[in-house]
Amino acid sequence: MLFTKRFFLAIVASIVAFIALQAGQPAMHTIDAVNDSVIEEGYNLYYHEKLNWVLSDAYKQLCSSKTASLSTIRQLNDTLLSGIMIDVDQMKCVFECRLNLNTGEIEPFNLVRGLTPKEISHAEKHVTLLEELDKLDGIESVREAGNLNVSIVEISTNLTRVYLLQGTNKSKLIPFGNDYSFDFDANCNLLARRKYHSTFIPIDFSSKDVNIHKCTHSHLDDNPYITPTDIATFLLYGHDLYEMKTFSVYSPALKCYFTFNTETATIIMVDDDEDMK
Repeated sequence: MLFTKRFFLAIVASIVAFIALQAGQPAMHTIDAVNDSVIEEGYNLYYHEKLNWVLSDAYKQLCSSKTASLSTIRQLNDTLLSGIMIDVDQMKCVFECRLNLNTGEIEPFNLVRGLTPKEISHAEKHVTLLEELDKLDGIESVREAGNLNVSIVEISTNLTRVYLLQGTNKSKLIPFGNDYSFDFDANCNLLARRKYHSTFIPIDFSSKDVNIHKCTHSHLDDNPYITPTDIATFLLYGHDLYEMKTFSVYSPALKCYFTFNTETATIIMVDDDEDMK
């Protein structure tokens, strides 16, 4: 499956970076490897969440058989993501959207059909993961901003990562922070959990007459890099809604800024004593 090898390399790179951080600033090639893996994971999460959004909206507007009670996202191949709305009582797909990862185009399919064996298995696993998620503590939504959005990303047959991203229905607000991920094995046993930011750190520019062009937030010492959830949240809100091209994270642990650029899909590192303008 696409991304599988890189995800495991990302885990190794993160461990190496953590060890190196204990002895001082990591080598530049280590920093670059971590940033590359973060971008890869961030875009993968973004595509899953974006398709979720479009699938939900298209289902409400276009579907002729609104009997679904479950939606799932599954990667079909290196090029296509499929999102389907499922009528659980009849075990049928009543609506589908497919996202082409190369072009960004999303194609809707308004038809009722039976589920394939892979879709049935994926849906059953999806339900089990949601049930396991409900058992976990320490997860809270920032109600005044919006609900937590769930994205289930299958990394390999033996590893599924469930993300929780703070969402918002407020305009001119980028909901950074209050984001989590949970790793499960093939039998839906919890392997690892992460809380990427300790708090909710939104970028709120609702008081401004115009949109902003860039934004910055700061991490704590135990979170030295831009996170995959930072990338996905910025793409969903800052870029897609407000046409922003860059955002930065200040890393007190490494005493630098990391700046992500959507036009080049890269992260650059700038020392904190250099001009950030």
